[in-house]
Amino acid sequence: MSATRILGLDGPGYPATLRSLPQPPATLHVQGRLELLSRPGIAVIGTRAHSVYGRDATVSFVVGLVRAGYTIVSGLARGIDGIAHRTALEIGGDTVGVLGTGIDVAYPPEHDELIESVAEHGCLVSEFPAGTPPRKYHFPRRNRIIAGLARGVLVVEAPERSGATITAGYALEEGKEVFAVPGPIHNPTSAGTNRLIQEGAALVTSAADILRILQSRTGEPLPEPLSGDLNIDELEKNLHREPEPAASELARRVWETLADGSLDVEQIAQAVAATPAALASALLELELAGLIERRPGPRYTTSVSVGGGR
Repeated sequence: MSATRILGLDGPGYPATLRSLPQPPATLHVQGRLELLSRPGIAVIGTRAHSVYGRDATVSFVVGLVRAGYTIVSGLARGIDGIAHRTALEIGGDTVGVLGTGIDVAYPPEHDELIESVAEHGCLVSEFPAGTPPRKYHFPRRNRIIAGLARGVLVVEAPERSGATITAGYALEEGKEVFAVPGPIHNPTSAGTNRLIQEGAALVTSAADILRILQSRTGEPLPEPLSGDLNIDELEKNLHREPEPAASELARRVWETLADGSLDVEQIAQAVAATPAALASALLELELAGLIERRPGPRYTTSVSVGGGR
């Protein structure tokens, strides 16, 4: 993991957007690419106990936002946060992870490798001194930093009372845009997003919706697209070009493709003829199930053979 830098409130490198918070962090402990703290970002957050719908929506939005040039900001929690960070990394995008612990404390423990990847390829941030363990009251404090580093906050899936809705509240206090993905009315993990929409959050169904709202309401220029020549209409067309196969079906094809050896993302995409959003979702599904392993590159290999042996 890279060396930790400590940024003071009045010192160089401290993000200007955080200085304007009602209670700005006195210091920031940072690992990784410091410049990401000043680049246009969108916070992507949600529940730890997500549904398949929430997972797939997160992947789709993150792929679109990364392609449009945005840095993905989130809190490295279980569930939607972790999916957002992993998806950004999978497709070569930028991501900022804000911890509720000391920067040297991996929490949750199972995100140890993800936290290292964010520190290596993106940027890891904490306002807490090294060695600080997780405490319940740390995470609402962390959430104001997540909102502060982003131009807008996207809540993908969340119950009515959750850290995600707290972060949305901070965003509103800071004059930021809040976006929410609508969900099934009987699903408790969509109760929070549906309530946010009732209370004025923008209902969004694609990354293109977010870009249009940011362009019309804030007047701020959009970042340089990852592909160099992407516009909003093309983004929406590409993401909704045609129905994708069910995630489980595509995941099976990906796993069978990897049975013969290690492949990078581009090689897998060519073999299974999948779009970036669908492939990222399938890779995440297999990784969470422990069926594939991510190697540097990134490259992927199966964790177990097709015949079931090790």
